[in-house]
This record gives sequence, structure tokens and C-alpha cells, in this order.
Amino acid sequence: MLLPMREPGRRWREALEQWAIPPSILDQAPANPWVHPPKMFRSNADDSIDTPSMAAAALLLGSGGSVLDVGCGGGRSSLALGAGLITEAIGVDEQQAMLDQFVQAAAARSIPSRTVLGLWPGAADDTPVADVVVCHHVVYNVAMIDEFVAALSSHARRGVVVELPDAHPTSPYNTLWKRFWGLERPSEPSADLFVEVVRAAGWVPCVERSTRPPRKQQLDAAEFVAFVRQRLCLSADRDGEIAQALTTDFEGTETSIVTVWWRT
Repeated sequence: MLLPMREPGRRWREALEQWAIPPSILDQAPANPWVHPPKMFRSNADDSIDTPSMAAAALLLGSGGSVLDVGCGGGRSSLALGAGLITEAIGVDEQQAMLDQFVQAAAARSIPSRTVLGLWPGAADDTPVADVVVCHHVVYNVAMIDEFVAALSSHARRGVVVELPDAHPTSPYNTLWKRFWGLERPSEPSADLFVEVVRAAGWVPCVERSTRPPRKQQLDAAEFVAFVRQRLCLSADRDGEIAQALTTDFEGTETSIVTVWWRT
């Protein structure tokens, strides 16, 4: 159901529209620049739970409960909390390969799981309510943010935990877009605007900030070049140039991460 657009939600949508890749670039892209390599989101046995987002989810779970992971990937956003806290893990993702990893990682931790294939909030009607909803690194893909937040909240008995970068997640590639395409990228929306969206929806958000190593540390050199090539809508014959650019002007520093959570 469409909600009346609130002012922060309108600003969020308009800001995201500025991040669209121009048709002249997108139409000649060899591959979809928005498809994520499953390896980047695989959940491992040594995943850290020492983050503000994990701490918020654990606080909301208390002695234990079910977790709905929206945009779950391989489960890195939730499964590390373990079978001691998670009585059931529900994963929602648009890529079946991500859901397959989610199920495997949950089984390795002896956590009962089920999955829903689809995009949020379109998949919300097919998704059960859980005690806690977590959603990491998804919201910058969402134009209709008011509906997205409403569906997260309505599926959480206790609370919602959202993790997002302080700035748009493709911001580290801004210098590369300028280098290869002469394209200037915008600076909004931001995590601060997302907090406004949550407040405008009537919730009282708690906000915590932290840092994370750059994403490229999770891929080997060739894989990372291929990932950046796909992001930039370039062909494989540009790999040498991309590798050179990554050693000179890639903004691969630590990422500022914001945890926004609220009780429902």
C-alpha cells in the first residue's frame, strides 16, 4: 500500500534519482552493474558480533527470538548472533544464490531457517513477522523509502536494526567515474537523511557510528578489478587501466558506518 510521501522521504527519493547511471553509459554496459557477487556477502564462522548493529539486535532479542534479515545476502547481518539467540532466521533477498548461502550458513550454526525470494517491500506480504528485523546495506537501493521502513517496522514485534554507510555506498568510486566517464556523482542522500525518514514515520531512532575496512579486502585482486569493472559499466579489456587506477586514485579508505535502530 502506498503511503503519503513525507518530506524526508521525498528528499531521499529525489537524491537517489541523481545516482542513476546515464542511459548512454548503461545501455552499452556488458553486465548489470547492480548485481552483487555472492562471495562478498558470505557468512563465515568467524564473523564478528562486535559491532553496534549486532549489539542492537542482541539487545532487542533479549533471551532469544526470531530474526528477519531483509536483503540477507549470505547471512552476515544476522547469523553470527548464533543459535543461542536466534530461534529462527528468515532471509529475504532478490538473488537465489544469496539465499542458498544463507540457508547453508544457518545450517552450519544449527539455526532453523526459511527464505523468501524477492525485493522488499514487494515481498513483505509473503514474509512472516519476526521478533527482530535487521537490514544491512540495502536502503540506498530503495527510492520509496517510506514504504520500505513501514514494512520493516510492521514485521518486527520488538524492533528494527538498519545498518548503512554514512554516504552512498558507491561514493568510493566517484573518482573512478570521473576518470573513466567524466561523470560527476552527487553527495546525497546520507545516513542523516535516513534518520529523518525514520523520525518522520513516528519512530524514535537510536543512532550509533563506527568504521569498517574497505570492501576490497574481501576479494582477491582480480576479483576486485572485475567487480569495479562491472560497477563502472566497462568491458574486460579495460582491466589494466582499472587496476592502475585502483593504485592511484581509488578512495579505498575505511567506511563510516551508521547503525539506526528503533523499538516497535
